[in-house]
Amino acid sequence: MEIKQLKYFVVAADVGSFSEAAKVLYTTQSSVSKVIASLEMELGYQLFKREGKGINLTSEGKKFHNRASKLVLDFASLETDSIKHQKNMVKISANHSSWLANCFSQFYELHKDEDVCYSFHADTTSNIVNRIRLMEDEVGFVYVFPETRLQFEYELKKYQLTFEKLKSVDGMVYFQPDDTVGKLEKSVDNIHNMKFIQSEQDEYFRNGLWHTEDGEDVTIKDDIAVITNSDYVMHAFLEKNSLANLSADSFNSYDTSVRPGLRLKSNEGEIQFGILKNDSVKISPIVNEFIDYICDQLRRK
Repeated sequence: MEIKQLKYFVVAADVGSFSEAAKVLYTTQSSVSKVIASLEMELGYQLFKREGKGINLTSEGKKFHNRASKLVLDFASLETDSIKHQKNMVKISANHSSWLANCFSQFYELHKDEDVCYSFHADTTSNIVNRIRLMEDEVGFVYVFPETRLQFEYELKKYQLTFEKLKSVDGMVYFQPDDTVGKLEKSVDNIHNMKFIQSEQDEYFRNGLWHTEDGEDVTIKDDIAVITNSDYVMHAFLEKNSLANLSADSFNSYDTSVRPGLRLKSNEGEIQFGILKNDSVKISPIVNEFIDYICDQLRRK
């Protein structure tokens, strides 16, 4: 039995047609038919009922499809891992952040001639903890909230992870993208009159205890209009749809008049930004260089 046979079978079952499977697999219908027929001969039972122009799985075919699908996915994952190994893959994860994205872009430009393939995964802090625990990434750049700090510290001890704090930050309500700064009226009245777009599972809207630098209470829980996991969607809505977003204060330096939003403070304390590592993972030289680059950029702010 070959992986090609399993792949042809799974695709044909998924699309419900040998001819459509041939299009997906960039081959001919006769080739798909022959490969699946040879698989059925090896197994000793029929996988499909050929009915008119269509095909349907037999009861045995349905059971085989469940197992074959997993094998095809596992094989695809092994192929991907092999490619990553061959390409000298560097794996980094981080919370969604336009500032971090720009830093990564600038860092890549400085190192673009090196034989490295980067994987930069954006996710929530809890998911990044899990990725670092499973050694899927070398390092993670995360924000830790005061409300979840005890849980975070518990997970550090449990999974033998370390967290190096780089900076403490407040929150900010953004009225425009961090990289599209202009003069806007930024006041609490604006916040009360606006709808919000927030990232999936982020801790900013779950924490309802915020206040302005003047001490006025702010909450956005009832004003969330869009939830997304896409930075592209976030950027587009902030720029074009007059929505606001509550997240961490920018590390970029702005005059007060052109700051992209209104700074808020958490009633529970400051948010910590830093580096998450797994003691069992040896950090590659290029990742250490990226860490140094991030630290240098923070010192300049």
